[in-house]
Parts: sequence; C-alpha cells; structure tokens
Amino acid sequence: MGVGDVFDGIDIVVLPVAGTGPLLELYVDAMGFEVVERGPVREPALWQRLWDLPAPPAESVLLGKPGSKGGWIRLVDVPGLPAPDAVGVPDRPGPYALDFYLRHPDATEAVIERQGWAFASDPVEYLLPGTEYPVRERLLEQTHSGLRHAFVQYREGRTRCVLGERPEVDVSEVNAIVFGTADLPGARTFVEDVLGGRIYFDGRFDGPAVEELLGLEPGDGFDAIIARGPASRNARLEFLQHVAPAEPRPPHAYPRVVAGCAMDDLDALAARLAAGDHGVSTGVVETAEGPRLGLRSRYGASFWFWRR
Repeated sequence: MGVGDVFDGIDIVVLPVAGTGPLLELYVDAMGFEVVERGPVREPALWQRLWDLPAPPAESVLLGKPGSKGGWIRLVDVPGLPAPDAVGVPDRPGPYALDFYLRHPDATEAVIERQGWAFASDPVEYLLPGTEYPVRERLLEQTHSGLRHAFVQYREGRTRCVLGERPEVDVSEVNAIVFGTADLPGARTFVEDVLGGRIYFDGRFDGPAVEELLGLEPGDGFDAIIARGPASRNARLEFLQHVAPAEPRPPHAYPRVVAGCAMDDLDALAARLAAGDHGVSTGVVETAEGPRLGLRSRYGASFWFWRR
C-alpha cells in the first residue's frame, strides 16, 4: 500500500432521497449548510451503478461548510425512491447516523423542532468510554432519508471541525458516519488493510445514558470502532456491532448513505477489492468527472471513491 494510498476522512456524504426540499430546509435553514452547486446529474445511469441505486438519479445538490475539510453533503434526488422505514435502535447492518457538533445545541435544536422534526430522546450526558471526557448528546429522527443525527456539544479545542475555524458558525460539517455491522472484526480489517485508515477508538458504549439515548433495553450496549486518516480531519468512519434485534428486520432496500472518499491510487484500491472478499465493487468506472469506483461492502457501508 502506497504512503498516500490511505483513507483520510470522508469528503462527501451522499444521501439519496425522493425530493430534496425537506432536507434543504433542515440542513440549510436550520443547520447553516451552504448550497455549493445544484443541477441535473450527468450520466445518471453511471451514477445509479456507482451509488447502487434502484433508479437513475435526477438532480444533485451539494451542501458544504466553507472552511471545513470534508464532511459535505450531496443530496441526490431519485424519483420514485421508496420511503425509508424507521431507523429505531441499531439492530441491523447498514447506515445508522450522521454526527454533528453544535456550538449552541439548545438553540439549534429548538429551531429544528419548530420545523417539525422530532428527537428520539432528551439530551443525555455521559463520559466517552475510557476517558474522563464528558459528552452531551441528543438524537434527531431524520425520517426523510431514514437516519438518526447525533448532535454533540462542541467543546473548544477538544475536537477538529469547522467550528474551530469559524466562530460565527453554530453547526459543524458531518463529523462522522455511523454504520451498523454484523462483523465488527471484519470491518476493522477492511478499514486498516483495504482503506489504510487508522483506528483511534475501539471500545464499548453502554450504561444508563446510552440506553436512554438509543432506546436500548437495560444492560444492552455495543462495541464500536472509529477511524480517521493521518491528517485526523473530519469526517470519520464509525462501525458499531449492532445489537441483537427483538425481531429480525429486512435489510435496507438501497443505500441510505454513500460515503465519498478521495484516494491517491484508485487502481490499487480496485485491485484490493477485486476478489469480492469485502463486498461488491464496480471496479474503476470512467465518468465525465474522471475515474470513480463504487463499493457496497459486506459490513453495512457503501462507498464511492475517486483519485485525490
């Protein structure tokens, strides 16, 4: 693996939706993202393949936080896309949550509630496992693309995000994507040996505050890993070992989230994925924007890659 051929954070978070209007209100009006570009998707059949969608995408809206280093959002309108089912507790493989830091969480959450969105619980506080670092967190039910959003109190100097660069901004870029998986050891091997990412957290989330936050049964919890690259920038990649379901639920019909990552050597990545051990890859696909590679991994996470 080449020195630069490594995962160094998630650059763009693709959210396939049936109509972008509700999420533009949430992300732009309430959370302060800026519309960077908007227009029809060129070569929709290619992007349907790369993002593993059930129908061709029609329009794309790129939302960003200028000054941030990753963690932008691309809303992709897919006409006829089935409505997502409720996320609920993390009890099956697939995308579960996006994480954001909030400078003034009470004020931002009040704005979001006035828009009609609901929260899964009241705010809770707990210590980050293995540390004395207090965390204030609340989960939003983002029902339009079927995700939860973890809103975490920003603490000056304790984390890297755009809030440290722009004091006038109240909400960060996406600082993590959380995927549930049935194979956490396999996901770790994938992150380290295929993507070249660095695991900086490997621990367990449990206890009364986590149970209240996620709606878990008493005594339930989960193991998780969090990865980033050598620059330690946002957004991070997180896998959690999903909890045992009360009743089996069908897998997601399509990727709710596609994590977009720049890599130095796309051909080398394609070679590491070619055998199919880590999921179904498109191989390198030539598009009008340059070579791209799509992957629906066997760990509940979907990706698209391009050359850095």
